[in-house]
Amino acid sequence: MLENVSPKVVHKLMAAEGYLELGMPIQALEALSTVEEAGPLEAMRLFLIGESYLRQERYHEAIEPLHQAARLFPVMESRKAWSSLSECFRLGGYHELAEVALLTAEAVEEIESSCEVLQAPREEFPRWEWMQVSSRMGGSVGSDWRDLPRIPR
Repeated sequence: MLENVSPKVVHKLMAAEGYLELGMPIQALEALSTVEEAGPLEAMRLFLIGESYLRQERYHEAIEPLHQAARLFPVMESRKAWSSLSECFRLGGYHELAEVALLTAEAVEEIESSCEVLQAPREEFPRWEWMQVSSRMGGSVGSDWRDLPRIPR
């Protein structure tokens, strides 16, 4: 899927992310403004644009790209976008929308934790050896079912 993405696009997205980590949202926006077609990385491009606006306290401008990013990301990767969107709504004065976005972020987090539980390595349960259990009559059944005589067909 990412084979079709230009290395320049990847480089610019990584640069923008680095600028944000360094607290330089203006430079992040400058790097992102030169990305014409992000292809499968469009959700990430939009998220970084929204984060850049958010960090500049330009909440109203951050809402649209963050909302688009949250909708474009696969569900399991959308929690951060929904959280950022909630923060923009709250700081922009849209308290009801902030609550909805926060609830969505929490629902995604719940899904993530449920999936982690499902993917966690399970302790191997001891195999129940029913053939080694004594019968009610006091006699012992053979130790392995494969040792029993076969029924002819």
